[in-house]
Amino acid sequence: MSTMLNDSLSNEAFSLPRDRSEPCISVTNLKKQYGKDSAYTLNGVSFNVRYGTVFGFLGPNGAGKTTTLKILTTLLSPSSGSAQIFGKDLVKKQSEIKRRIGVVSQDPSFEANLTVEKALNLYGLLWGLRDSRARKDKVKEILKTFDLESIKNSKNDELSIGQRRRVQLAREFMHDMDLLFLDEPTVGLDPSARRMLLDYIKKHVMSGLTVFFTTHIMEEAEYLCDEIAIIDKGRIIAFDTPTGLRQKYVGVHKTIEITFKDILNQSFIDLLKRTVLRCRKKDGGNMDGYDHNRNDNTSDIEVKGTNTVVITVNDAEHVISKILQLVYKNDMQIESISINPPSLEEVFLSIVNNKDDDNSWDRELK
Repeated sequence: MSTMLNDSLSNEAFSLPRDRSEPCISVTNLKKQYGKDSAYTLNGVSFNVRYGTVFGFLGPNGAGKTTTLKILTTLLSPSSGSAQIFGKDLVKKQSEIKRRIGVVSQDPSFEANLTVEKALNLYGLLWGLRDSRARKDKVKEILKTFDLESIKNSKNDELSIGQRRRVQLAREFMHDMDLLFLDEPTVGLDPSARRMLLDYIKKHVMSGLTVFFTTHIMEEAEYLCDEIAIIDKGRIIAFDTPTGLRQKYVGVHKTIEITFKDILNQSFIDLLKRTVLRCRKKDGGNMDGYDHNRNDNTSDIEVKGTNTVVITVNDAEHVISKILQLVYKNDMQIESISINPPSLEEVFLSIVNNKDDDNSWDRELK
């Protein structure tokens, strides 16, 4: 079994800081270099995670997410910098910290020859749940919560990948913890199991659990996370709430969906296209916020059915004003109009893809 489980058997007292306004995790100028001649995998990473929140740690492959997580879960030592968990130094107080955290890594982990029920029971025992009746009740609760009752007597090596993943997640909840690290926990789960897990996490966060969460599924981050840090090439390039990230990226394209009362003809659609393209040029000496590196032949308009258009733009209000003028001049009537902000995935891609051209995020963080 892991060192983490063995450490849980210690009877040394542990208490959380009384002042919950202090961060649960505090990372300062963390650096990691695997060889003296190699580049830094982490290059000055700093962030705080508040108690009772879900902290999303996002980034492309190779960005430094796994290295950061391994350092915070005591599997790696940093080259320099510092980290505190529960107000305690991560290097000096490893055993104390490990008894109060849970970890679900990307790598599959299961006890091949044990049934699901026996594996959960074993983890409860190793985590210090000594009372057999209490442990049995806990196993029963976890089996039901994670929809494992029908396979409780199956051995782990007989299960599908998704079922093993559910067991791997379920066993972490066999003990009381204050901080849970989840590294892409929903990989291999079907949509129903994924939503169940996210809702279960939300429930525990409301009761005080803090969660450090990595994922490549932006919808999960948007649904679950209170704050998000985006890391790339070993540096934090953005940090805010999901809403805050979208608000800061007002320049990221939005979609305007307009439904007309009239059936649209090709000549009017062509007028719309030309109007949108003109909006992308200089207007009265002011830039309208568009990416002028884009091909000006792009129409930015998708026609849906016979009377609806979806227009992809940056400066939505400016474009709508021009379109309304066009509609009035052509004696058309609008049935409905809506502006949809960019999704978190669109914001993420824009931040990562444009980080080398715009250092505004670095300036904000300093």
